[in-house]
Amino acid sequence: MSQWNQVQQLEIKFLEQVDQFYDDNFPMEIRHLLAQWIENQDWEAASNNETMATILLQNLLIQLDEQLGRVSKEKNLLLIHNLKRIRKVLQGKFHGNPMHVAVVISNCLREERRILAAANMPVQGPLEKSLQSSSVSERQRNVEHKVAAIKNSVQMTEQDTKYLEDLQDEFDYRYKTIQTMDQSDKNSAMMNQEVLTLQEMLNSLDFKRKEALSKMTQIIHETDLLMNNMLIEELQDWKRRQQIACIGGPLHNGLDQLQNCFTLLAESLFQLRRQLEKLEEQSTKMTYEGDPIPVQRTHMLERCYQWHPAFCERQPCMPTHPQRPLVLKTLIQFTVKLRLLIKLPELNYQVKVKASIDNNRRFVLCGTNVKAMSIEESSNGSLSVEFRHLQPKEMKSSAGGKGNEGCHMVTEELHSITFETQICLYGLTIDLETSSLPVVMISNVSQLPNAWASIIWYNVSTNDSQNLVFFNNPPPATLSQLLEVMSWQFSSSNSRHSINIC
Repeated sequence: MSQWNQVQQLEIKFLEQVDQFYDDNFPMEIRHLLAQWIENQDWEAASNNETMATILLQNLLIQLDEQLGRVSKEKNLLLIHNLKRIRKVLQGKFHGNPMHVAVVISNCLREERRILAAANMPVQGPLEKSLQSSSVSERQRNVEHKVAAIKNSVQMTEQDTKYLEDLQDEFDYRYKTIQTMDQSDKNSAMMNQEVLTLQEMLNSLDFKRKEALSKMTQIIHETDLLMNNMLIEELQDWKRRQQIACIGGPLHNGLDQLQNCFTLLAESLFQLRRQLEKLEEQSTKMTYEGDPIPVQRTHMLERCYQWHPAFCERQPCMPTHPQRPLVLKTLIQFTVKLRLLIKLPELNYQVKVKASIDNNRRFVLCGTNVKAMSIEESSNGSLSVEFRHLQPKEMKSSAGGKGNEGCHMVTEELHSITFETQICLYGLTIDLETSSLPVVMISNVSQLPNAWASIIWYNVSTNDSQNLVFFNNPPPATLSQLLEVMSWQFSSSNSRHSINIC
């Protein structure tokens, strides 16, 4: 069954949500008439590829023409009128920016999938309900719309940069022509008029340079706000969902969507960077007193390098106990996976990651703890790195004897795996740091139940992903939370549907 057919079978409350994101940018009539064809195209890939987007837009208009031919035979006057109007609007709105229509359609299809998933979601307990709200989905839509707007603005500044280049070439040609004129011609009225024309061109060039830099500055500012506010908030929500998943709850999708937003913004900043380099070349060829490019360029280039730290996509877990993540036994290997939420081919093998245990020097990591991120480490083409053979080892005491290794450890003592990430790109080195969720170290498998209880207590009770002193003053867990987690544990250990014990 096609995705659109599934959407049409939803309850009215979900259909109302679908109705909200179809407008003149992508009318629902087109979604309905061309449902199967639309779902068979890769709109997400086209949103990053202008050639592919142009072809898809042309094919979309062809599909509309074919539908027009069909309904004309049926003499459906109202539908004929609507299709002609829609075709005219689409061609006029997206002809100069075909990637935008790909972004719009990709977002609509993604929203449909999200609503279908929400409609099929089982009854939720209090922990799951705390992760859901209408404001979250609204924020996701706002983020995607803002990302698309920024991308479109960068395309416009690309045109501004090209216009500046053409204007400067014309100025340069006229100026050199004057330089080759005879002395007698230089005193003529024609010469004076040409000098005035050159002065006007220079004034226009200066104005256009300042205008282009102002637009770029505004784009960088908007990108900074989006990355450090709305996108970070989205990521925090995902981290909370990951906490719940670690103790048996469902892990909702959305990380790929976040990566796509971060990547599109990074690509936009890289495109701005190339434009700034072109402006620098123009300024090198021709500068003047008050030229804004040398003054603003360096600071703007620095602001173009905005990165979010790598994210711990798969939390530390011993392969021998896959249903008990975040509990690590000394001298037993564990795995952990890190992912950079920006997917750019030029970063492949250019991101080095070093893993260590938090800075209390009580434990060290044995094994290969320095690796490079690569696209090959991920099945979906993300830029990631997986550490598969790390072993925690407790340091010996200064007296030469062993510390607590082999003895009973306090399972309420929390640690974290820290990742120092270094990105080398275009001669610039960027250092980042991120950490796993808190882990509990044990020296004997008999301590596993207590350690797992501590992990459950922590992740049920707090949204803070790095509160290593949580057990100094731990809050109580509610009965409803406890019952929900017990249901998850029963489900995962018995490999069947959870029972409703709430």
